[in-house]
Amino acid sequence: MPSAIAPGSISASRSDAKPSAKPHTMTRGVLATSSLRRLARDLRDRCAASLSTSSLARDARESEGGEKSRARDDDAEIASAQRGARERAAFVPRYRRDGEQKARANDSGRGASATRARGRYEGASEGFAYGGERVDRRLSTELNGEITSARTGEEILEHVRVRSHLYNRVNCATAWHRLAKKARQRLLPRAWEAGSDARVMDLEATTKRLLATFQIQNLSNFAWSCAVLKYKPRDDLLGLVADRMEQKVDEFYPQALTNTLWAYTVLKHPRAQRLAEILAPVILSKLPEPDKELMQAESATGGEFSTQTVSNALWTLSSLGVHPGYELLDRLAIFVVKSSQNFKAQELSNSVWAFAQFAHHPGNEALRTFERSLLERREEYTTQALANTTIGLSVFGGSEDDGLNKLFNDVTPSWFRLSECNSQDLSNITWAIASVGAFQSDLYKAAVRELFRRDSMDFQLEGLKMLFHARLMQHDFDPERETVDVVYPDWVAELGRSAWLQQTEDTRVSTFQKEVLETVKSLGHEPYMEELTDDGLLSMDICLKDKRVAIECDGPSHFYTNLTEGLTQKTKLRDKALAVRGWKVVTVPYFEWQVEWGAGAVSAKSYIEKKLQAVGA
Repeated sequence: MPSAIAPGSISASRSDAKPSAKPHTMTRGVLATSSLRRLARDLRDRCAASLSTSSLARDARESEGGEKSRARDDDAEIASAQRGARERAAFVPRYRRDGEQKARANDSGRGASATRARGRYEGASEGFAYGGERVDRRLSTELNGEITSARTGEEILEHVRVRSHLYNRVNCATAWHRLAKKARQRLLPRAWEAGSDARVMDLEATTKRLLATFQIQNLSNFAWSCAVLKYKPRDDLLGLVADRMEQKVDEFYPQALTNTLWAYTVLKHPRAQRLAEILAPVILSKLPEPDKELMQAESATGGEFSTQTVSNALWTLSSLGVHPGYELLDRLAIFVVKSSQNFKAQELSNSVWAFAQFAHHPGNEALRTFERSLLERREEYTTQALANTTIGLSVFGGSEDDGLNKLFNDVTPSWFRLSECNSQDLSNITWAIASVGAFQSDLYKAAVRELFRRDSMDFQLEGLKMLFHARLMQHDFDPERETVDVVYPDWVAELGRSAWLQQTEDTRVSTFQKEVLETVKSLGHEPYMEELTDDGLLSMDICLKDKRVAIECDGPSHFYTNLTEGLTQKTKLRDKALAVRGWKVVTVPYFEWQVEWGAGAVSAKSYIEKKLQAVGA
């Protein structure tokens, strides 16, 4: 151990010792050995102490290093979080990164004044609340470019979060419009909802702040986007938008007109009907000349009427029950005929459905156009569009040359994709076929067979009533009903009959009806009011039981609104059903009665007497 620890010291001692020839050599050797031993012990103790001190120092250094290392890790984590926050605050969308260097070069070229301007906009809050019009043209253009270049809805929402405090009215409306388009293109997460996203609420707050500066296009885009996103803003912002729209009625152009009406109708906003009443005359005033052919929305400019704007105008006004006047509807029907090839299938379907809702006869040529489109472009129609088109055409009985009946007899059932129809669409199609008497068609038989595959609980009251009526018409009007092989499910007879009888029980006696009753009595007859037929399925306004005469007092709902003497198809079916049951039908139109009753009791009695004599009573 000593030689291993300090060999140099021992060697040095030996090399320094000089040989001596003096006596007492043994004694000196013993002394030397003893000294060496003491030296070895001292060295050993020093080495142990040194090792102990070194170990303690090393442990201390390691402990201190661990603490410093952990502190460094904590600092790095905090720094990383702060760096991430700064990066998020300075978010630059992917679609802007390529142009960032150019933007910085432009900024540096403008000098100190540009720096001051940039500072005024970036991070501003209250300083930017003056309508947003303080945004210069370059910045507004840059913001719009960023919004329109976004590839997904998420990128637009992030832009709103980071930069919406810089928006002016154009940027704000563009953000809404593009977000709605991305939603339609399904470029947003599947479970995303506008009402639960704070960034949408930020955009709403920006809209409210800038609302005083919005023009008609901005207002229309905002309303349309809310409808597409199924988003109802807070604090009735749509009501405030409607207020501003009413102040700018004269500034509306075709697309803004129809988009606004469509949006408020879809959102079921309480101001929808008032807006429709205000804007309907504006639509008429901006319609082009009848000889002009309409283009599809993709080809038309915003200042022109397109096939889509015509279709939307018809659909929204009819959904709201706001009649726009005969002239507007007649002119829209002309556009349907002239530009039918440019109309999409859905647009044609919406149009014929709207004419049916208004009970406004579009003319025989328009009905032929709808029938021809249904035959030639059937692949373009959705199942709902097929159902709406057939029910719309059946309200008018089809074109005059029995075109709808021929259509139902000529088509193959697969064209209508009956298995894909919902319960109400299936009811509509079945009723439409029966209403024109196409009982022997393959389509009618397929529709009835499809009912056996359905659960009765899927059908609402209106659908059940329509199915029962279709079954009743087959029983009443089919000339080959004794051999017909079409049988309805039992639940149609049971549940459908109950739904049908509810309408016979819900009878309201009008003043018109009472006046006719008194006049019939004055002629010596014994009339009965609201009497049922023998089978209890049909109710008659007034009847003379002994003469089997049914007197029907037909108010405005029994006539097409634009054809004074044109009984609706449904009224014709009623008279036909009464005749099948052995009743002679006398109709008293409201417009004729107003004249006769107004002329006095004598004139009214003479009028009714002639009517009764005409049927042998």
